[in-house]
Amino acid sequence: MLRLGYLGRRSLYDVIRKIAFEVALFERGDITVVDGLIREKGDVTLLCGDYRCVARELFTTLPRLLGGGKLGLDLGTSKNGLAYVWNGEPVLHAVLDWPAVEEILRKTDGVEVFVGSSPYVDVKRVAAARRCSELRLVDELTASWSRRWLRNKYPQLTEDEIDALSFTYYEGIVASIC
Repeated sequence: MLRLGYLGRRSLYDVIRKIAFEVALFERGDITVVDGLIREKGDVTLLCGDYRCVARELFTTLPRLLGGGKLGLDLGTSKNGLAYVWNGEPVLHAVLDWPAVEEILRKTDGVEVFVGSSPYVDVKRVAAARRCSELRLVDELTASWSRRWLRNKYPQLTEDEIDALSFTYYEGIVASIC
């Protein structure tokens, strides 16, 4: 089981706790996240403190440090759910706007991206942000069977995060769209 540790201000820890599934306060872990305002070394140094920026940093840095994983994406009209899973274990979750998601997609290499597929989802936007690399399209209706189980297991997650996480548990159809 992956153990995230955090060293720094409590206010920044509260933001990280909203994004990471498990993080220990004032402890080192397999990966240690450090507040950029303190003089301490870690694997991830955060130089910002707002939700959007912290989520962007964690979603781009952790997959690089861990060497891959799965990124689930539930596209919406104004907000998008994201979930990062490594070795079958959920690590991160967030709800972000499209510019933040687009930046994460551009900066993450080596992860499999699972996108919920429905008539309302513009998969070409995701493919363009990923520089035309492969995506896995997951039928949202099929993935909805695991929502209830995930909602019971992770009651702190929003509906968008639950959907994004559920997509990572299905193989989907490999698509290369440009």
